[in-house]
Amino acid sequence: MANRARQLHAVYLTSGTSDPDKWAHLVREYASQSSVREAAVVYARNLPWRTHHQPLLPVLLKAAAYRAEHGLGRSLHAEAIKSAFARDLLVGTTLVSMYSKGGALADARRAFDEMPERNVVAHNALLSGYAAAGDMDRALALFGGMPAWTSVTWGTLIRGFAEKGDMAEARRWFEATPPGMRSVVTWTVLVQGYVVAGDMAAARELFDNMPARNAFVWSSMVTGYFKAGNAEEAQAVFNRIPARNLVNWNLLIAGYAQIGCSDKALEAFHAMLEERVKPDEFTMASVLSACAQLGSLEQGKKVHEFINRKHIRKNHFVMNGLVDMYAKCGDLAYARYIFDSMRWRNTECWNSMISALASHGQSDEALRLFFQMEHSEQKPNAITLVAVLGACTHGGFVDEGLRIFKKFDVYGVEAGVEHYGCLVDLLGRAGKLKEAYEIVKSMPEEPNEVIWGALLGACRVHGDAEMSRCVSEEIHHLHSGRASSNDAEYIMLSNIMAASEKWEQSEYIRRKMARYGVEKTPGCSSLEVDIPEWQAYAGIRQ
Repeated sequence: MANRARQLHAVYLTSGTSDPDKWAHLVREYASQSSVREAAVVYARNLPWRTHHQPLLPVLLKAAAYRAEHGLGRSLHAEAIKSAFARDLLVGTTLVSMYSKGGALADARRAFDEMPERNVVAHNALLSGYAAAGDMDRALALFGGMPAWTSVTWGTLIRGFAEKGDMAEARRWFEATPPGMRSVVTWTVLVQGYVVAGDMAAARELFDNMPARNAFVWSSMVTGYFKAGNAEEAQAVFNRIPARNLVNWNLLIAGYAQIGCSDKALEAFHAMLEERVKPDEFTMASVLSACAQLGSLEQGKKVHEFINRKHIRKNHFVMNGLVDMYAKCGDLAYARYIFDSMRWRNTECWNSMISALASHGQSDEALRLFFQMEHSEQKPNAITLVAVLGACTHGGFVDEGLRIFKKFDVYGVEAGVEHYGCLVDLLGRAGKLKEAYEIVKSMPEEPNEVIWGALLGACRVHGDAEMSRCVSEEIHHLHSGRASSNDAEYIMLSNIMAASEKWEQSEYIRRKMARYGVEKTPGCSSLEVDIPEWQAYAGIRQ
């Protein structure tokens, strides 16, 4: 359609037409495709008597609001004032809507107040702006002064409270809504509010009582159950959808992939194809994620071939998925080939490649790539820094790791427990146990078992029984009188004592472990036999 508008533009230019109706038609063509700047240029250059085309201003203003072209929107407002159209009800309402959607609420209110007459649509436009900004005091004041209310009015008010997290107030206003004003949107807004709040019981109670349901509310429930970790209920709701569309299928596949049920994600993908639903780039990104989690290069290659064969658009989600899949499935060279061929990379793509290099023991290359990222348009985030600190740990680059850790402020990242864990592991492996202990003690938040466990593991590697005793005491203090249920702590401490030939202490720790009913977790390895994988366990029979 955008090409059609450009072709039409070329025809008008070459023919030298001066028919204002044709140029007005072209403005609408461009605006309908959100090519708002092209539409504005035609409007300014080819319609010198713009006063005869008042309906074009709302069209342009809507397009400017959709594309968030705030500067252009203000210029159009000036045009409306100059041509005396600003006092028109439709133009005035569109101005209020444009400023509200852009978050310029003072300008929206000014445009609203300057309207000689206002209808319920103008009121709803401003109400929507206040609700979106979470300014419910002003929203309620406006609501109270409205000459009439529609289902949109009530839905907007309920959405404002729900998005603010005030579900009690959202529910109160829902109950106050006249029965005739409770549209499917009003019900859906409240259900979605409960889903976002994680209250699936309340969401389900409301969902079951809905007189009618739209596609969005079905999707909302499926997503909510997956986020709550209840895949069985998510599938049950999905199975009840009367007419499943692409969005519904994408949410099901993504939901399974995100909670680690990769085999279920692939089963859902196959079921989707059997129902003749054509997948898109978002479908394939989730399917690639499932293949990556399974570590199945064969499946991943089949999916890659499917993407090429079906000419599915390779947006950055798909390209990131390909890099991540090949890297996690062991084909690091091809992952790097795809990464290097990308014209634009977002932070997630950099993270995937850096993590892959680090986990495959190519710490030098991971660091080099990280330094390239520092000079790119994308800046490291918390996940990047965990990956690069991990690379420093595996490569033994203590100085580089410390230097990166000291630059967290430059990256605008606050160091979390996972970053301290990487740093403790880095120092511990290098034998700098005292420095690691001091860093743990200086942490702004209380260190957890993982942090102390990493240091305890380093004590074992370096045979430092004295430091291991200090760390063990810290762990016992962390439990505040309750026995630890982490078998690794007991086993590591017992092994450290045994390595130091302190046999009695080693045996005492083993007996203590038995007394508290803590059992050693059996080892586990995976054997790939097509899909799914069968797990072989050491120490127990199944």
